[in-house]
Amino acid sequence: ERLLVIPSIDLEGGRAVKRVRGARGTGLTLGDPLAYAEKLYGYGFRVFHIVDLDGAERGAPVEAHLKIARIVAEELGACVQYGGGLRRLSDVEKACSAGATPVIGSAWLSDPEILDRASEACGRVIAALDYSGGRILYNAWRSKARLGLDEALSTLEERRVTGYLLTAVDVEGTLGGPDAEGLARARRLTSRPIEYSGGISSMQDLEAIERAGADAAILGMALATGLLDAREVAARYG
Repeated sequence: ERLLVIPSIDLEGGRAVKRVRGARGTGLTLGDPLAYAEKLYGYGFRVFHIVDLDGAERGAPVEAHLKIARIVAEELGACVQYGGGLRRLSDVEKACSAGATPVIGSAWLSDPEILDRASEACGRVIAALDYSGGRILYNAWRSKARLGLDEALSTLEERRVTGYLLTAVDVEGTLGGPDAEGLARARRLTSRPIEYSGGISSMQDLEAIERAGADAAILGMALATGLLDAREVAARYG
């Protein structure tokens, strides 16, 4: 199985943006998210990772952002993952109704069983492990748990999840290279699919995380800035 590249579309106030380490007001504004999705689809990408940044900050998904996810899923016919603010089962179900696979981060820290219930309701669910300095972040990356990455994975192995999304927050949006070491460690702890996000800026980085055991790479800043050629990436990894 080769690596799959999944472009991320991060939503803030209905616009597509790219932040550096998740900080509001940093990075780029890309404008109309549907136009951006259509452009990427035209290059050959068929799976999209939509992040509701406002939803993550307020603890509940934004209706207008769920609607964007639905349009990408229905009108483009793309596979969509949706994360940000999915703290309650009712909100997880909203993401499913929009045609997306829910990505659950903060909620499982306080209530690991939400993953089992979400899996039952939606069929597919991805557990997000956002980490900095080896420890899990939550609450839109504003809080750091005592839980380490390895310990978190061991906990989640007992739950019903389709796979994991690892985000190395220290390098997220920086184009500074991925945390291949953390990824390789995680790979040894699970046989489930792992998606990786953070710091990817070159084809060499993609090869490195493929070697480290990632099944998919979430690509944001490198595509948004044109540092990586979207057509070339889609032809090889789309």
